[in-house]
Amino acid sequence: MELEQRGIPTVTVCSHLFQRLGDVERRSLGMPDLPMAVTAHPIGGLQPPAVQAKADALLDTVIAGLTTS
Repeated sequence: MELEQRGIPTVTVCSHLFQRLGDVERRSLGMPDLPMAVTAHPIGGLQPPAVQAKADALLDTVIAGLTTS
């Protein structure tokens, strides 16, 4: 949130189990349109190829969130 307030675009990456929390936080901090990229849970504890696959699947969402004003 601090970076966004300084004009630096960000995208929050989370698993679907934390999407509701992310939505609540965005609204409560007055930034309901803050970009969020959501993937299937879990993110942690995975082998590198599985993490890479999740990152690849989120890439377009992250780029859009960083480049769309």
